Amino acid sequence: MALVKRTVAMTLLLLACLTVPRAAVAQPAQGGSPKQTNEYVPISQLPPQDQLPAAPLLIAAYSFVLIVFFLYVVSLARRLSSVQRDVDRLGATLKPGSKP
Repeated sequence: MALVKRTVAMTLLLLACLTVPRAAVAQPAQGGSPKQTNEYVPISQLPPQDQLPAAPLLIAAYSFVLIVFFLYVVSLARRLSSVQRDVDRLGATLKPGSKP
């Protein structure tokens, strides 16, 4: 059962990593090296292939963090319930009047 859960978790992590938008990958301009300037150029004046939208990257980052956080909380809850079962079992085996 643990192997299935680990496989599902790894699959979700892999999907989260692979869903980064292709627009986030910088591609060089066609026909040679891109022209570089040392001056500030507003993004509205850049050609579309040089613009890097921030929203898809931000969504991908938040999705990744939320998935990892959710998996951590689920793991913590499982371990805590296991410890609670052990404490309950230990309390049931000890009698109230016996010495430890």
